[in-house]
Amino acid sequence: MRAVSSLVLAAATAAVIAPSAHADTNRDELWIGGGTRTLGSAGANALTGDNLSGTSLGLARDLGIAVLPRMAVWAEAGLTTGDASGVMFQSLFTEINALGLTGGLRVRYQLHRLVAASARLDLGAQRASLTISDHAASSASDHGWGAMAQAGAALDLFAVARPPFGIGLRAELGYVMAQAISLTAHRDATSDTLMLPISEVGLGHLDLSGPTFALSLVGQF
Repeated sequence: MRAVSSLVLAAATAAVIAPSAHADTNRDELWIGGGTRTLGSAGANALTGDNLSGTSLGLARDLGIAVLPRMAVWAEAGLTTGDASGVMFQSLFTEINALGLTGGLRVRYQLHRLVAASARLDLGAQRASLTISDHAASSASDHGWGAMAQAGAALDLFAVARPPFGIGLRAELGYVMAQAISLTAHRDATSDTLMLPISEVGLGHLDLSGPTFALSLVGQF
């Protein structure tokens, strides 16, 4: 009987302590920011010498998995955009747009109450589009979807980190591995004749892989 009472008391104590273990920790997160991706493939460099710059936003939640003391695992979903422009054949203007949708996990280690380091791995899909135009405003374009994966390492610096709300900045270095997407320049039916050798030009496979840097505003609650 004493053993049963001890087990009941231990279970009740655990039930009380478990919620309080996260009582001083925000469990949800939103972020929004901007970043750039360096394009290194031959196909991308033939179209533009610019980096792919844009915005990113997302949300995450602490899964409550205590891997190690001061370490937590977060599930996250994000959206990134990017665009770059250039000149091809000295007379044709190019514009690349990208939209990425990803989901994955982030492992965060609390270095200090206001400082955290993290690493993440995300998988998802990316939509890439390309538009080519000339001085006469004639244009040709195409778009396609492909798989993508991204990994990154980040450092978070918080001004406030305790409930009910925390706010800080995140600096992150990473790399995007994107599936090369086959594109063909289809002439815009509403435009005048585009000065290309033929009406439709196969542009090969557009690979938007490359290293990334992002700076974001992070809110936790």
